[in-house]
Amino acid sequence: MLFTLGEHTFMDVKYSVLYFTWKLTEMRGRVFVSFAVVRMQKMKSPDLKGMQFHNQRERESRTNPDIDPGRAHLNYDLLHQEKIDYNKQVKAIIESQKVSERKTRKDAVLVNELLVTSDRKFFDGLDPAEQKRFFEESYNLFSERYGKQNIAYATVHNDEKTPHMHLGVVPMRDGKLQGKNVFNRQELQWMQEEFPKHMQSLGFEVDRGISSDRKHIEISRFKALTLNEEVKTLEKDAEALRNALKASKKVDELQVSKPTVFDRKHVKLPLEDFESLKTKAKATEAIESTIEAHEKRFDAMVDNVIDSDRKLDQERMKTERLQKENNQLKKENVDLQKENKTLKSQLNLLMEFAKTQLDKFKEWQKEREQEKQKTIARKRDQELER
Repeated sequence: MLFTLGEHTFMDVKYSVLYFTWKLTEMRGRVFVSFAVVRMQKMKSPDLKGMQFHNQRERESRTNPDIDPGRAHLNYDLLHQEKIDYNKQVKAIIESQKVSERKTRKDAVLVNELLVTSDRKFFDGLDPAEQKRFFEESYNLFSERYGKQNIAYATVHNDEKTPHMHLGVVPMRDGKLQGKNVFNRQELQWMQEEFPKHMQSLGFEVDRGISSDRKHIEISRFKALTLNEEVKTLEKDAEALRNALKASKKVDELQVSKPTVFDRKHVKLPLEDFESLKTKAKATEAIESTIEAHEKRFDAMVDNVIDSDRKLDQERMKTERLQKENNQLKKENVDLQKENKTLKSQLNLLMEFAKTQLDKFKEWQKEREQEKQKTIARKRDQELER
């Protein structure tokens, strides 16, 4: 199963959005122009084989229509010239560093795969050498950060709509697999802050991203803005086609007539050239068909924009409602804590009172028993005296 995010299509797996980076210019108030993305996928042993098939194009994909087999030769790996076995590669990295004799847990996260990319317009502005440098510099940063010895693969795909790199990081630290410690909250924050700065210093126009706690609303907004941009493009294409259609239809209005000395309203044109011109004019049918297709796509895009805006509003309302509920629950929690503290205090007083009364009861019981014993002894003495 696939899901689509703008121009990028990713496998439907458990990804953690590390950040989105925007570069905005003006169009209808706000326009999404370019973005940079780093996404992280946690992979366990059963996931590696499937990722190997996908990254190395070992099997034909039936679920990703964006893959163009004719461009597969443009893909490359910054580490390996030939295809590798992901499980063997990862196992070798772990075994070469681990300090314990214990076997790796079956459910352990073996690889944190980073998907590094930007939008299609960004890459269209780069020549092939600069595009490759973008991925090489990204690899250099992350391999230095997490250790070159821990990078299992660095596969760049150029056969999909937008170039991107799959970077496999084995989270080894101090001789142990430590995915939760290597990619903790502080590390994700570092990535969000430092990756854009690093790429900027190398000449790439990438801004700081939006934190992941707003990802649901921001993804909806991203979809709506991307659709708005495509709608504008379709409007321009449709207008150009209409102008071409209007101009071409005038050809059919021409009439063949024999030129005369007194007829200055007609232009001399060889019949053969005129027939050729009329034949070319028949292309208007294709233009009309293209316009119709564009108009249908335009309508669909408008519907999608409206739907995305509606979903965005729903997400915003849902977030506001949850925030209110959360604030209310926090207030109730504070009240309950106060009440609980009061009840504890009252309970302590009751227990102290009960303990005091119990001690008094025991003392009374003891005195009563002693008095009873004295009475019995006194009666016994009286009987003896008799």
